[in-house]
Amino acid sequence: MADGFALRRLKAPARLSRTPRKAVRELGWAAFGEVARQLAARISARDQPAVVLGIAKGGVFVGGALAAALQADFHAVRIEKRSRDAGSRATPFEQLPDLTGKRVLVVDDVCTTGSTLAKARAVARKAGARQVQTAVLVKRPGGARPDWFAFETDQLVLFGWDYDLQATGSLTFDPGEAGV
Repeated sequence: MADGFALRRLKAPARLSRTPRKAVRELGWAAFGEVARQLAARISARDQPAVVLGIAKGGVFVGGALAAALQADFHAVRIEKRSRDAGSRATPFEQLPDLTGKRVLVVDDVCTTGSTLAKARAVARKAGARQVQTAVLVKRPGGARPDWFAFETDQLVLFGWDYDLQATGSLTFDPGEAGV
């Protein structure tokens, strides 16, 4: 459990750096590795995807970890949340390899409404995927329900990749593991 200090370590803007109104949960790199291994074990017991698509940004970390544990190919994909963002960038379909006939796992870090996962699922199907499932680390209560998730919480979750370590210099430890 963390407090406003965790947000200051993240170099959050002043408007966000006040003490949060709801609980904050830190998931440092070591804890992330264990959660990802457990999620991969549950997935592999029922399904074996050939390809994992990690949604940029947080889904790339989660997807990479799951792909390694599942011994699947990994590809990052950018899913634009707003139609006006897609104008100058390649469409997600152009970024993907041919997925014809493959079992695909679409991965993100957090799922609330499910709209990003749904868009990524549609992109994978358009690329020819035979079966597309979804997985996240954090599912929000009352939100969309991905096929796989590690845990459900309404807490603000801070991941190891959320920390701005460049600005603080070289660290020999994971600040998320040090606690507050």
